[in-house]
Parts: sequence; C-alpha cells; structure tokens
Amino acid sequence: MSEKEIIEQFSSLGQEHLFDFWHDRAESRKAKLMSDLAALDLNLLNSLIKNLKVNNQTVPEISPAPFISQNEWRSRSEIRRLGEQLLASGRVGYLTVAGGQGSRLGFEGPKGMYPISPLRKASLFQIFAEKILSARKKLGIPQYWYIMTSHQNHKTIMDAFKRNSFWGLPEEEVRFFCQNENPSLTEDGKLILAPDGGLFKNPNGHGGVAAALKDWGLYKEMLKLGVEELFCFQIDNPLVNVPDAMFLGMHCFKNSEMSSKVMEKAVPEERIGTIGLLGGKPGIIEYSDLDAENMYAKDESGKLLFSHGSIAIHILNVLFLSKKALNLPFHKARKKMRVFIPGPGGGRVEEREGVKFEMFIFDAIPIARNPVFFETSRKEEFAPLKNRTGVDSVETCTQGYIEKYAHWLEKCGIGVPRDEQGRSIYRIEISPLFASDVETLKNRMKNSVNYIDEDILLS
Repeated sequence: MSEKEIIEQFSSLGQEHLFDFWHDRAESRKAKLMSDLAALDLNLLNSLIKNLKVNNQTVPEISPAPFISQNEWRSRSEIRRLGEQLLASGRVGYLTVAGGQGSRLGFEGPKGMYPISPLRKASLFQIFAEKILSARKKLGIPQYWYIMTSHQNHKTIMDAFKRNSFWGLPEEEVRFFCQNENPSLTEDGKLILAPDGGLFKNPNGHGGVAAALKDWGLYKEMLKLGVEELFCFQIDNPLVNVPDAMFLGMHCFKNSEMSSKVMEKAVPEERIGTIGLLGGKPGIIEYSDLDAENMYAKDESGKLLFSHGSIAIHILNVLFLSKKALNLPFHKARKKMRVFIPGPGGGRVEEREGVKFEMFIFDAIPIARNPVFFETSRKEEFAPLKNRTGVDSVETCTQGYIEKYAHWLEKCGIGVPRDEQGRSIYRIEISPLFASDVETLKNRMKNSVNYIDEDILLS
C-alpha cells in the first residue's frame, strides 16, 4: 500500500491522530510509522480495542484448589522411573521464556545474561545451559532447548550463545524464537506513537509462546524429533530443577496436558499468582487481580484459605499447546510510557499513561485435560531475580542459590556453619556439571569433606 492509502485506511478506522502535523515530521519517523502500520494485524487491533471495554480481570467465584503435597509426590520411586523413561526416550524438550531485559537490575542487556552465581559469576543462561548439558551427558541423547526471546534482545542473546560456544551444548539443539508484540492503546482505543515515530508496542507476554512456536514452525519440528512434552520455566529463577524426573513422571502418570509447580506463600501479599478453582476449574489468579477478602481469608484452623501460588514452572503437552483452540485472553496493564507527541516543528517526547496487553500461559490451565498442581519447596526451587534491591533482588537470589547448595551439602552429612539468621556463613556454589542432584553429590563427595570452613566452588 502507498503512504496515501495507509493514511486513508487508518483515518477511516478512527486513528487519524497518527498523522497530526504530518508534514512537520522527520522522514525517519514517517517511514517507521508507515512500516509499522503496513505490518499491523487489523484483526488484532480490533480485538484489543474491544478488550478495553471488557472487565476481563474480574475474578470469577473462587474456591481453594487441591494440590499434591511434596511429601506425597516426591516419595514414589515408580513415578521417578516413569519420568526417567520419558527423558531417556527423548520425548522431553525445554522451553525457556527469556524476553526480558535487565533494566530493573541496573544491567544493560538481556536478563538472562546477568552474572548471578556467587563465585563464578555465571549468567542465568550459563546455569541453565549447564543443567541441560548435564542431562545430555547422563542420558546420552540430544536435549532440545527452545528459548523465547523478544524483538529487543533476540540478536543479543544469539550473539552471547555463539560467543560462549553455547556453553558446551550442540548449537543445532538450541532454538531461538521471538515472541510477538502488541500495540499499546490509550484508554479510548487510540494507537500510541513511540519515540522513534513508529507504533508503541510491547511483548505479548509469556502466553504468547503458543503462537510464537507456531509462527516459527517449531511444532512441526518438535513432532518430527519426537518431543511430546515441554519443561517450561522462566529465565529469572536459577533454582529450577532442570530436568525433574519426578515432576515429569507425575505429569505422565496423571495423563495431564499441563502440570504446574506451586509453593506456599511467604505472606498473603506475595507477588505470585494464587491457585484456586475458578468457576469450578483449576486455574491461577494474577496477584494483582486477587481481592483483599480472598487474599487474607483463613480456614477454620487459621491457615490461609488460598495459601499456595504458582512459581511459573510447568510441563506442557506439545499437541495441547499447538491446538488452534488455545486462544488465551488478554490482560490489561496501565503503564507510564515515553511517547511521541506530534506538533509544530516536529513534536516532542514525553511521559503518558497507556494500556499494554499481555497473555499469560497459566490461562491455559482451565482448558487443559487433567491439570495438576504439585507442591515444591521455596528453598529448593524459588529465588527469582526481578529487582536490584529488596524483595526478589540480586541479594536474595544469590543467597537463595547459596542456601540451596548448602542444604545439599548438609544432606550429604557435611557441616555448614551458619549465622544467627540461619544463613550459610560461606559462599557455596555447585556447578550442575559437577552434581545435578543430591544423590550425585553424595557419590562425588564421599569421604572427601566433613565440614565447610571457607567459600567453596565445586565445578
């Protein structure tokens, strides 16, 4: 379409403000807007505008959801064997959501490149690469890793993997694919201009993984390779046990299309999605959508009624994820954004409020066959890296990393000195290539060390 045709088309759709002071704009800004408008999916735009008028963040009637306690599912050896068979047959792939930047950490670049381990300063990507490489060495078969990036960091992430020789993984077993973006809107449904003159867009959320895998032709590849289940986790939590034969075994045993790990909340207000029955079906309520009455509700024994939340670790069946019917709802978030305001002489950039639209993968839970929640331990599997300081910060993530492996050493009968708060005095780091679980660590540390009296790195 020509410039004139694009202007006429979008003006007829009520978006004529996009062309205010058109002749005063820099040619680069004009060209960027024309390119973005030509590529914009008008069906998507109409869906987003309609969504503005729908209060889809109203939580339906909820009740507590059942979950399988960790004491119950972690103690079944036959389930472990089932998971090990699933892994040994090559039917498991790994899916990592890694579209975020490290700006909230004061870090320039993708969050996955943040050097988080206490002694080696290994990045999040390196830690997970080593976990998958350890599984590959143990199983003796390819381990396919699918990494969802964003437009902002796709090339940077690919370059980092190449620069580090994929941390030992075969390059052909790692797939990068980019999530889609949604245009942001004003409250009255108007498209917003970004500082570069194009449309203001944002990544469409981790729920966008279903469509992105299809767009990049990866479902067909998975089925050709025999990958039937995807072990899904976010890049910002280095404690995730990858892989987890017990988790995979229970998922398979329950004939589930989507299984999720959950943990007990530290406080009612913890910023994790709360599990519950939504209209009678298992699901997850985003922390910002849970009303105060349910957030603080207690049962007859005085325990929180909605006590557990999701930690964004799932197993997703590939055929389920690829279904055309998997249309996830949009969630709205009102955010401050730096936008371009056209005006005489070119215009200006200033901060305005707009509406961003995202999809969440946990919204697939109510439509999955036999969805199951499995309880896990915070100490073992949850120390996310989200903020520079405070809750879920660099400090708490690094300390969580240390405490996990201090606990492993104690399970091996090795003494770990602790301070008054019960934290390890020394920094402890164990590479997944040295030991991927406690049993392996016991075999490797047998009769070698009885007590930790300094920082220790096992790699």
